[in-house]
Order: sequence, then C-alpha cells, then structure tokens
Amino acid sequence: MTRTWLLISALLAAVAGAGCWLGAGDQALRIVAVSDSSQVEHVERLTDDERALEGAPWNTTTAAFFRGDRAYVTFDLGAVEPIEAAYIQGDNNDRFVLQVSEDGATFRTVWTAPPVVGPGQRGRWESGLGGRGRFVRLRALGGDAFVSATELQLFAAKPAVWPPRIRARLEPGSSIWSRMSLGLFGVLAVLAALLHRRDSRKLVSAAWWGATGIASAAVVCSIAATWPPDSSVINASRAVSALVACAVVLRLGFWPSRARASLLTGLLAAMAFLSIATFYNFGHPQFYDAAARRPSYVHTWDLRVYFPAAKYFDELGYDGVYLASVKAYADDVLGGSLDRIKSTQLRDLRTYEMKRVSEVSSEIHAVKDRFSPERWRELKQDMSYFWNAMGGQAYLGSLRDHGANATPAWMLVAHVIFGSAEASEPAFLWAALLDPLLLLLFFAVAWRTFGLRVALVCLVAYGATTIYQFGSNWGGSTLRNDWMVLLGLGVCALKAKRSFLAGLLLGWSAMIRAFPVLALVLLTVPVGWKLFSSLRGPKSGIPNEPSAFAELLPLLKTAAGAAVIVLALGALSTNTFGFDESWGVWSEKIALHANKPNINHLGITALVGYERDSLGSELRARGEDPRQWGPLTAQTVQERRWMIVLGMMIFTVLAVLACRGARYSDAAIIGTMMIPIYFYPANYYLHVIFLWPLLDAARRSKEEVGPHWASIAASVLACCAVQWFGWLIPGQYGQFLFWSGTLLILILALLVLSIVGPARRLRPSQ
Repeated sequence: MTRTWLLISALLAAVAGAGCWLGAGDQALRIVAVSDSSQVEHVERLTDDERALEGAPWNTTTAAFFRGDRAYVTFDLGAVEPIEAAYIQGDNNDRFVLQVSEDGATFRTVWTAPPVVGPGQRGRWESGLGGRGRFVRLRALGGDAFVSATELQLFAAKPAVWPPRIRARLEPGSSIWSRMSLGLFGVLAVLAALLHRRDSRKLVSAAWWGATGIASAAVVCSIAATWPPDSSVINASRAVSALVACAVVLRLGFWPSRARASLLTGLLAAMAFLSIATFYNFGHPQFYDAAARRPSYVHTWDLRVYFPAAKYFDELGYDGVYLASVKAYADDVLGGSLDRIKSTQLRDLRTYEMKRVSEVSSEIHAVKDRFSPERWRELKQDMSYFWNAMGGQAYLGSLRDHGANATPAWMLVAHVIFGSAEASEPAFLWAALLDPLLLLLFFAVAWRTFGLRVALVCLVAYGATTIYQFGSNWGGSTLRNDWMVLLGLGVCALKAKRSFLAGLLLGWSAMIRAFPVLALVLLTVPVGWKLFSSLRGPKSGIPNEPSAFAELLPLLKTAAGAAVIVLALGALSTNTFGFDESWGVWSEKIALHANKPNINHLGITALVGYERDSLGSELRARGEDPRQWGPLTAQTVQERRWMIVLGMMIFTVLAVLACRGARYSDAAIIGTMMIPIYFYPANYYLHVIFLWPLLDAARRSKEEVGPHWASIAASVLACCAVQWFGWLIPGQYGQFLFWSGTLLILILALLVLSIVGPARRLRPSQ
C-alpha cells in the first residue's frame, strides 16, 4: 500500500513539475569541449542541459563534485563570444567563481555566484556581466567539505525568459517524495479530524483514519529513503504539524459532539512529537565539524561567542570576544602576524560598525594584556576547538555577528556552567541538554496547570513556528530558551495563585532577557481597571465579589517576588563582574543594538522601515554601495516615526481592553505580545509565540476545549502554518518582513478575540 501512495505522489509530482521540462536553455552558448580540469568529478554533468530540483541534496546524481578549493574546470566555446549572462545551480553554501579568457592563459573574474538561502542545490543567475572570451573557467569555494554544481549555462545576451528555464531531473531519491507524502498526510489528517464521527458512519470514519495511517507510513518510508532529510522536508513538516493540530482544536472547540476526543488528543500528541522533532532536525546534526570531517550537534556559531564571553567575562567584557578571537587565531595559526588576514572584517562591539583587522590591529594586540599568561593559554586552547571545528574561513566569517548580548544575570549562570569547562564536543553536548530539559519541565507544569491539550498545543507551536530560523535554529546551544520557560512557568504560577513564586519566575526571566518586563507591567492593568471602575460607580452586583483593593494583594506578592529576584541577581552579578563593567556596558550596548537595522528583526519598526529603493539589490543596480541599506533604513524609520508611535498607541489600547477583567496569567501573556510592538527585537526572541496558547486557557475544566480558547489556539497554529509561505520569498529580508506581517496580524487577532470573548466574571487573581 505504501508503494501505491508513492506512485500516486509520483504522478502528482510529474503533473506539478511538467513546467520544469519546458524550454530548456535553448538560447545558451554552446560549449564545444572541456579544455582543462583539476579535481572535478563528473564534469560532463555541468553542460548536459539538466539541473536538479531546487533543494536536491548536494550529492545528487546530476551534480559534478569539486574536491578542494583548487578544483576548477575550463570550457572551450570554440570562438571568442560575448558573455552577458550566466546561470549556475550549485550547493547552497558554496561560492562559484566564473572567469573568462580569450587566449586560455590570462583569466579575469566576471562573476562570483554567492551562497544563497535554502537547502541543497540552488540556482544563481546574473546578467550584465560584460564578459568576452573563448575560454570559461569555473572554480568553487566551499562553505564546507561538500562542494558541487549541477549545471552551468552562459548567454551572449540576456534571454527573454530570465532566469532561464532548464529541464529538471526528478530523481528517485529526491526529497519531493517526502514533501508530497507530507502534504497528502496533512490533507487526510485534517479531513479525518474534522469529518470523523463517533457513533455513526463508523465505516466511513474508519476509512478516514485508515487512509491517514497509511499516509503517515508513507511519510516515514519516504523520509527514511532520502535520509537525512533536507530543510525543505523539515519546513513542510512544521507546516503540516501546525495545520493538523489547528484542525484538531477547531473540532474539539466547535464540533465536539460525536468526536472521538481521545483519538483527537492522540493525534494532537503526534503533531507535538512531529513539531519538536522538526526543531531538533529529526535527530540529524545540523552543523559540521571540519576537523573531524563529520556532522556535529554542537552549535559552534552560537557557542563560539557565548562560551568565551561567559567563561572569560572578567577579561573580555562585552567588547573583547572578537578581538581576542582574532589574536588567539593569529598567535597559534599565523605565527602572531595579522598580515594574512588584514582585510578580514569584524564587528566593533562598542559601535557595531564593521572594521577590517588592519584598522583595529593595535586593539587586537592589546587585548592579550587583559589576561594573565595562564588564562591566555587557556583561552587559546578553547578557541582552537572552534577554529578547528568550524574551519578557519567560517571561524573568521563569524566575526561579523553582533557578539554576546545577554544580560549580566544570564552571564552569571553561564559563568558558573562554563567557568571550569574546556571547549570540547562532549562538554557542549552535555550543556545543550539543559534546554530540552527545561522545555520538558514547562510541558509537565503546563499539563498540570492548564491540562494536557493546552500543553500539547504549546509544544506544537514551539516546534512549528519558523520565525526563530536564521540559517539554523539554536538546537545544540546552551540556555537559549531559559527566559521563555521561566516566563511560561511564571504564567502557570499566576494561574495556580502562587503569586510570590510567579514574581520570582517572571522577575528572573526579565533579568535574563529584559523583554519579559512587559509581562510584569501588564499585570497592573486588570486591577488598575477595576480600581478605576470602583471609583466611578457601584459594584457589578456579583455576589461576594471582593473589593478592588483586595485584588491588590496577589499583585503585591508578585511584585515582592520580582523585587527579591531582581535584587538578588543584580547584587550577585554586580559583585562578580562589577556594575559598570556589566550592567552599565550592557545597557549602552542594547540601546545601540535596539536601534540598528538588521534584516532578521521583527515587529512594527521592521515593517515601517521597509523602502524598496533602499534594498541592497536596488542600490547595486544604481551603482551604489549596498551596505548603505542600514543607514538608509534607519533614516526611513526616523522619518516614519509617527507611524510607529501610532501603531504602538493602537496596540496599547487593544492590550488594555483585552486585559480588562482578565486573570493575571492572561495579562502576563498579553504583555509578551507587546514585545514586537514596543521593541525592535531579533527574530529568535519571538519564539515566545509558543506561550500564547496559554491565553484564556482552562477557565473551567482542564480538558475542556471551548470555542473561545479553540479560536485562540487555532489562530496561533494557523500563523505557524502560514509562515511556511515565507520560504517562497527570495532573500532573507523579504522572508522576515513576511513573518513580521504574519506575527502582527496574529497579535491583532488574539487581542480582538480577548476583547470580544465571553464576559469575564472571574476576578484577576483567579
């Protein structure tokens, strides 16, 4: 039966992909022969007029393989020809250098095809090259050890159809089978959840569930056949898990009669498992250890910043991690000289401006003076793990990031964890277990407080949302979801009327990432509204309703708990690191970072700052520096500040109305929704979306799913599913703009649902 489903999928894929076989680059320049090649296998595949499907694995049977940075192939066009446009499909993280020559001896570069977003084989194309020659040389510079390309086509003039339509080969091992199977499973599972009936038409219901089970088996078989799964399969799995879970909560909330509640709960649990599996890349490592030449679970790109920043905070502070990274590399790899990397760029962590190594060489050499000889040797030993595991090119390339932005309170905990640790794969893997354990703790507490279904929906949203993605997720890092888990536990404590504990948890969360302070601020709205109402007129007439002043006691207990943890963590971190060196520098750094445009930041400010004329591609087309995107975007934001303020005012009014009469736990959740409204946060902070299904949850029975909460949960899950369409947008900036829009629409929907929901006759502390 599995083969039957795969055959059906193949027929559908053939119909959907028919357009891929039309109009194969018939205007391309004809390549007469290969005149020279070195360390390139299957050269003939580069000119066979066939490419792979977008996203195909690097070692697809249509690919030529480049073995090393010195690998190249030279083609003979037979005569000197103008070369105005070119197309190449190659592995996503590799660069391809196209050079031309009239005599076959002297070559000049006309185009360097850059790495691109997305998994596997990806097309690149460029026009207006202005090249001319008989001989064309192609080199490949690998982003890792796996370098390949499937097709190269050259054009004397830009074709009318651009990019060119080139025939795509559909391979048996292509991930398209997995995606088709996932799509089929999603459709059948949604229909089964919505249409099955418990007490009649049993045969029909059994057929729906049976077909869903067969489709799920087809998914497992197709993924196993193309293992390891590429990110297109993982992205599709996220969307499918969110969509199916959305159908489940809608059925339970709006049409619960004749539904098999236990069966639907089981399906919801399966979608939670699937979504969490996607977050952890289906168990397959998403990083690569260059020294060991094998995949790795360690998030070296994240830990290469946060590990030394936490362990050596006394010496590095917030500004020294990149300076020390360069100095340690130069001492051990380059004999102490910076000449070979003088053009390498790194970010000045005091100003966030990009500098070249040659411009800050004196500071790089001086950073060593902050260390004792023993500590410097220890730092070099630790950093050697990273440049070996990442490879020298990636290690130096990571100097463009924004450094460690965590608060001194987070640094304090990480300093305890990493203080005596040596940088190594086993140490980092053990530390990486903290995040899934914290997530498991949240799930257990949310289950106990709000019920199993609410907790499962939170897990689905945790794994199914895409907005935290930026090339990879932070699985394999250490303590990246700690503040979100603490925030969720604080909401559970508020629901359980443990006000002082809630204050401790919410205050701790705010001390780690600052944003959760909004959850504490919004707690004042329900009781403040009630106080204001009590001053205006008589009580509502609800029997035994306590006075508004009596409602202040839980709020005061929460405030006391928050004050205790803030003072404790503030005092401990100040005593350990010093106030000016920690909190003082951190506040300046965050103020600078918060206002600097970045492509992966979300919220109102991100949308308001969009201006097509400021895009890097537009600037490049006008012959201007594409790096001016940042300053021009900052200028646009400043000119449109009134739009941001207006948006803040509208969402603030809606948030206050939504908090009117709300429980404290609901007010805290609404506070987290204001993060992209009041701030300009990086995308990964909005992973907090997985807590939003706690809004208005379990007002009666823990296992009851009413229409109101079903609408809220379905809105969150639908947003997670819709985020998949962002992958269809070329370029990361466009993707994050799309995700900003979906996020703001979701927040608007949740606030409106809270405002127009059933009348709340519970006091805020309940």
